[in-house]
Amino acid sequence: MRRVLTADAVNMAIESREADMTARLRIMADRIGNSIFMQDTTEGTYAADLMLLSSVFDSRIIAADSELKIVYDSYDNDTGHYLISDAAVKAIKDGAVSGYDEELGLIEIAIPVTAYDSDLEAEITEGVLLAAASPEKVLREVDEKERRALIIEILAIVILTGVAAAVAAVVVRPFDKVTGAIRSAASFDDSTPAVSDYKETEEIVDAFNEMRTQMKALDQSRQEFVGNVSHELKTPMASIKVLADSINMQPDAPVEVYRDFMKDISEEIDRENNIISDLLALVKMDKGVGALNIENRNINMLLENIIRRLGPLAKKNEVDIVFESIRQVDADVDETKISSAFMNLIENGIKYNKKPGWVRVKLDADHRFFTVTVSDSGMGIPEEALPHIFERFYRVDKSHSREIGGTGLGLAITRRTILLHRGSVKAESVLGEGTVFTVRIPVGYIA
Repeated sequence: MRRVLTADAVNMAIESREADMTARLRIMADRIGNSIFMQDTTEGTYAADLMLLSSVFDSRIIAADSELKIVYDSYDNDTGHYLISDAAVKAIKDGAVSGYDEELGLIEIAIPVTAYDSDLEAEITEGVLLAAASPEKVLREVDEKERRALIIEILAIVILTGVAAAVAAVVVRPFDKVTGAIRSAASFDDSTPAVSDYKETEEIVDAFNEMRTQMKALDQSRQEFVGNVSHELKTPMASIKVLADSINMQPDAPVEVYRDFMKDISEEIDRENNIISDLLALVKMDKGVGALNIENRNINMLLENIIRRLGPLAKKNEVDIVFESIRQVDADVDETKISSAFMNLIENGIKYNKKPGWVRVKLDADHRFFTVTVSDSGMGIPEEALPHIFERFYRVDKSHSREIGGTGLGLAITRRTILLHRGSVKAESVLGEGTVFTVRIPVGYIA
């Protein structure tokens, strides 16, 4: 009887989540259908809204056009590829599709994106929104209720039969293997999944094995990140150690030599400090620490100040900076954070440029968004590297990056800052010819 009630509870919880997701996805489909999002994903705040919706439901959301070519992917994995989904095909042909695939363990919803064609005087299908979410949270809640029901059953048996010891032994035994598996999972050394010999613990073991797989993936990601951080922090320290040892080996060296060595040590300390500062900034952004200090600011003046501060660097690198302001723009931004983001893009254009070279900064706006375009005549970025340039510690040319002194975190911080402003950033590049970064941010901050 308890298993029947549990199954009903799971079904009701999944159906509730499915209905909620369907309603919210329909609203997004209606909004997108009245825009040009399917042709230009930087249009409006739809990309940011879809990302927020994906986070709320812990799901993956994909937008594909009428030919099932993916124009937006909340996981940012398959943009530009073609969507292979029966649900998406059915949605385009017959309308909204939703359901729970028990075999895959996914709630899948497909909503067609339609728009009214005045020439045809009819609704046409522009594409489809596809959402896939795991009911993991729902199942955990049901499992918790099931465990409570089990405890109540045990108590009832104890009260009614008076054989508490025997019943307790029978009930507890199935959990021993699960407990052992949980303890062995702490180090991730044992890759063998837990196996249940008892029907009572089948669902718990299945849930545990799924959780364990996710924990191992998370631990692997953590190890890679720690490895990258360790490497980046260790490099300046190794340089400082070599310089210090060299000084110690030359007790009678001239003062000029000591000054040169101390200058190099100071530069390595500054590099270490920059890496640590960037890491702390990323951690704060990831955790949501320190809300944006939103104020209305003149973007023209903000960009002019940044360009003026970068003037000496540009002159040293023989790079001309041109600022083109189409109109005066006032917008709601966090001046400190957004200035740092724009400065990073312009500074990269200067550092990774040719001699002589140029960097053009263009500011434009409409009634909803302002756009900043930073283009340069630099070395460009290989096509295969473009999807990865916003990843932490990713470097296109490691030797050149280390020579320039970057931390590999600048573009990751820049992208995170722009997303916090509900904006978007994209990069286009031709190897050997230059790169263009386009930033699009709402004029009025969307809380």
